Amino acid sequence: MNNHYSDQTLNSLFRSEASFFLALAVFSLLTLSTSGCGKGDKEGAPPTPVVTVSKVKKETVPIYLDYVGLTKSLESVTINARVEGFLIERAFVDGSDVTSGDLLFVIDPRSFEASLAAARAELSENTATLSYANEQVRRYKPLVEKDYVTRDAYDEYVTQAKEARAAVEAARANVVQAELNLSYCTMIAPFDGRIGRRLVDVGNLVGSGQATELATLVKLDPIYVYFSVAERDTPQVLAEQNKKPLSASIILADGSTHPESGTVDFIDNQIDTTTGTVEMRAVIPNTGKTLLPGQYAKVRLLLKEQPDTIIVPQKAVGEQQGNTFVYVVGKDNKVEFREVTAGAAIEELRVIDKGLTEGEMVVIDGLQKIKPGITVKPETESEKQNKTAPSPKPSGKKDK
Repeated sequence: MNNHYSDQTLNSLFRSEASFFLALAVFSLLTLSTSGCGKGDKEGAPPTPVVTVSKVKKETVPIYLDYVGLTKSLESVTINARVEGFLIERAFVDGSDVTSGDLLFVIDPRSFEASLAAARAELSENTATLSYANEQVRRYKPLVEKDYVTRDAYDEYVTQAKEARAAVEAARANVVQAELNLSYCTMIAPFDGRIGRRLVDVGNLVGSGQATELATLVKLDPIYVYFSVAERDTPQVLAEQNKKPLSASIILADGSTHPESGTVDFIDNQIDTTTGTVEMRAVIPNTGKTLLPGQYAKVRLLLKEQPDTIIVPQKAVGEQQGNTFVYVVGKDNKVEFREVTAGAAIEELRVIDKGLTEGEMVVIDGLQKIKPGITVKPETESEKQNKTAPSPKPSGKKDK
């Protein structure tokens, strides 16, 4: 018996095995294809993006203009030594608040008291001389009329009286000057304010040859703030100022708002051609003395209260190539790209002058997930907060 298969038998076996493996491969591919298709139907399509929206509102809103301002004291004075002498007293604490009439410095007054006494004595002497000269004139006047004395003798008495009168006037002026010099020895606060640090210590000679600066006093309440208004804003600012003084508030460098607002009290009479601005000034109450002269701050002018104004959250408004736009969620929750004309910013809100109507929904969060024409799932801020709010914790009580 031959143990080897015939060529015909081997070919049949090979064909059978090839058919088997081919069928197996086709079955496997079909199985994998069916499985993959099922998965794609469920997970292949992108999910509908969820965006936060806000309803377009119409309200009465304040219209502001913001500028950079510089504070300045209403009154500022440098306390000077106007007479020469030794400084013998300083009656204030550096940086303290003083009131009008408070004593500040004293210069040794003794030499000036002596000068005043001498001036008064000279005045008394000249007054006596004048009195005698006048008496002589009265005595010799009737005598010259009767030719008992010569006209020349009488005229001499008249001249002596005039000279005595001039001497009295000069002596009186010397007394006034001496009194002034003595008064300069005592320096007092001319108004309520805050005094700076002393520039000269007690014991130093001051006023030698020229005035010596001793300290600076500034008025803090109220306080001025100067700012420059752009030429394009000037017409509306002037128009509103003519109706009533514009209200001005101060925003400090840290973002806080000064608790007291003031009013515009000065507008310059011409526009600076080099800057294209006009200088203005507001008077700001400063009861707490928290504003200091020389301080930079933002000045916010309240132009008017504008009714029926379309407003949206500031973060809903985007800018592209100088134009402003918003994304509106419209019919069937489809996103629409909408160019708008944006107006003033009011804290976290933005005025929309043109392009939106009351009641429309604008996207304020999730802007990176959308594009015009896609369908979104909108939710409001309150709905978003309710979804993320933590569930109430169990009370911890157990049933007995």
